[in-house]
Amino acid sequence: MTATLRISLYVWLTAISMLLRHGAAAEGNGVQENERDSIQLFRGVAVSYDLAGTVMRMVSDYGQYEAALRVNLLDRYFPTIEAGLGSANHEPDIVTQIGAKVNAPYFRLGCDLNMAKNKHDIYRVLVGARYGFTSFKTEAEGIINVPYWGGTVPYSVTTERCAYHWAELLFAVDAYIWGPLRLGWSFRYRMKLAQSDMGANSLWYIPGFGENGNKLGGTFNIIFELGRKNKKTL
Repeated sequence: MTATLRISLYVWLTAISMLLRHGAAAEGNGVQENERDSIQLFRGVAVSYDLAGTVMRMVSDYGQYEAALRVNLLDRYFPTIEAGLGSANHEPDIVTQIGAKVNAPYFRLGCDLNMAKNKHDIYRVLVGARYGFTSFKTEAEGIINVPYWGGTVPYSVTTERCAYHWAELLFAVDAYIWGPLRLGWSFRYRMKLAQSDMGANSLWYIPGFGENGNKLGGTFNIIFELGRKNKKTL
């Protein structure tokens, strides 16, 4: 295991541990508060779609089509599964004369913690972590200069399949709009964990992660949530 992988895993696991400790402390701030707010564990489910990724794919060389399923526990904890299709069609640029095409699914699994003082508020402030995975091939194309004969020769090659693992730390906000409709956005910091034996610089785009070397990202989600009304238990 490389030093970078060990450090990334340590940071990711430390963040999750801090979230769980903070959540436990928030739930145990006093016997009276717990008595006032004794509710069912399961509060509902929500499905969402990331509009930002779709718009990015329409106006740039890459983007993704992503949906998510989120479970609400106690209005505080939100286990989440995210899945999508990452797509890129990078035309050969002027400098390198190299382009790339990628289309592959990806998955993320994680949990968010609602940091709002009133966890039942219609607005939520979330921090969380994700583990992401994808497996894909890249089709590279471009032009090779021929020094001896002069001129250029076009080429196209498909790389071997690459398995890529990463972690994400996120900060998010979502708000009630009307009925089951909510809107939310998230800001994410991504860290590579591991990849199969390919050159680190051979990947231009990683589905679900983004452009190689760019650790920052975000989403803008339209959310449909079905939940339970607050009802104290005996």
